Amino acid sequence: MQETHDINIIAWWGALLSTFLALVKLWELWNDRFRIDIGYNFTGAPDIGNEIFVRNLSSKPIILSYWELLYGSGKWPFRKLEEIESPGPDACDIRIDPHSSKTFTFAEENYFDWGLKTLKGRKIYMRLYVAGRRPVVKKLYG
Repeated sequence: MQETHDINIIAWWGALLSTFLALVKLWELWNDRFRIDIGYNFTGAPDIGNEIFVRNLSSKPIILSYWELLYGSGKWPFRKLEEIESPGPDACDIRIDPHSSKTFTFAEENYFDWGLKTLKGRKIYMRLYVAGRRPVVKKLYG
C-alpha cells in the first residue's frame, strides 16, 4: 500500500511541476509577442514641427517597410482615410531594435496642422507596414 502512496505523490509532484513550467512558458510567450506603440508630440509651430514616435515593445527587431499618416473620419467599417503624409516611392526599410523607438519629425514643408478647425471632427491615424505582417493602423489624436 505504501508503494501506491509513493507513486501518487510522485505523480502529483510531476503534474504540478509540469503545470508550473507550462505557465512560465505561456507568460514568456505573452511578454515576447509583437507589440507596437505610437506616441506624439504635436506643436503649433511649423518651424519646430510635430513628432511621432513609433516604439517597438517586443523583444525582436522589426522592419518598418512603409508608413502613412492619415486623417480619418467615420467609424469602422465605414471609416474613410485620407493621406496627410507618406515617405513616397523612395521609402526604404527602417529597422527598429527591440525596446527602442524611431522618431518622425514633420517640420517646415512637411508640417501638418492638427487644430480643431483643420480636423473638423476627424482623427489622425498612422498606418504602419511591418515586414512579414499585415498593416497596422493606430489612432494618434482626436
